[in-house]
Amino acid sequence: MIAPGNSAPRRAGGRLRKVVKVVLIISAVIASPLLLLQLSYVVGTAKMVAIADRMQPAPGWAEDGENISGGLFCISVAVPCDSMWRQYRTQLAVTPADVQRISDETGLQAPVVGDCETSPLPPNVTGLYEACSAKDVVDGYDAEVRVLKFGADDPDRLIQFRLSNIRNR
Repeated sequence: MIAPGNSAPRRAGGRLRKVVKVVLIISAVIASPLLLLQLSYVVGTAKMVAIADRMQPAPGWAEDGENISGGLFCISVAVPCDSMWRQYRTQLAVTPADVQRISDETGLQAPVVGDCETSPLPPNVTGLYEACSAKDVVDGYDAEVRVLKFGADDPDRLIQFRLSNIRNR
C-alpha cells in the first residue's frame, strides 16, 4: 500500500515528463524547416562544390574568401543561384602553367588566355585587371580560373575559381 505522502512526487514527475515531451515536439516543429533548408542547400550545391574542390591552389596561395549560392529554396537576388566563387591571394608569381594545371585537373578543355602579368589597360591607367584566365563548361557549369592584378607593379595577385550553372547565362 502506498503512503498518502508519496503521491505528490509521482504527479510532479508525470508533469515534468509531459513538459519535456511538449518542449521536444515544439523544438522538432521549429527545427524541421531549418533542417530542410540546410539539407536542400547541401544537396543542391554538392555537384558544384565537388567541381570547385578539384581546383587546387598552389602552395603559397592564401584563401581569401568564398561564396556559394544554391539549393531548392535559393532566391536569386544579387548572386545567381547555383553559382560560387573561391578566391586566393598571393604575392608569388602565377604563370600560365599554374592556371593550365588547375584547368586540366578540373576538366576544363580550354587554353589559358593571357600571360598572367601584362595589363590590358591603357598606359598610365591602373586598376584591377584580368591578367589571364581559362574558361570552359564542366558538367553543366560554366567554370573559370582567372588571375587578377591591381597594377603592373603591384605584387598582389588574386586567383579566382568561379562556377555558374549554364542556366544562369
